[in-house]
Amino acid sequence: MGIDDMLKQQIRERAPELKQKLVAEFSEVTQKDMDEASDDPDDIVDRVQKKTGQPREQVEQRVNQVMQQS
Repeated sequence: MGIDDMLKQQIRERAPELKQKLVAEFSEVTQKDMDEASDDPDDIVDRVQKKTGQPREQVEQRVNQVMQQS
């Protein structure tokens, strides 16, 4: 599946807001994790995936849902 280019652009534009929401969304992810992540969508997803152990596709779906909620 992956994250489409339009969503990637939205993530880059709203990365600080998204990172805060992901810290709230995933209990395993800390603010420090997100502070260390670049604004690149793949980096953000990779870090969440590593911390949670969830499959990449599942993390991408949650990131997409979080972006749609705001």
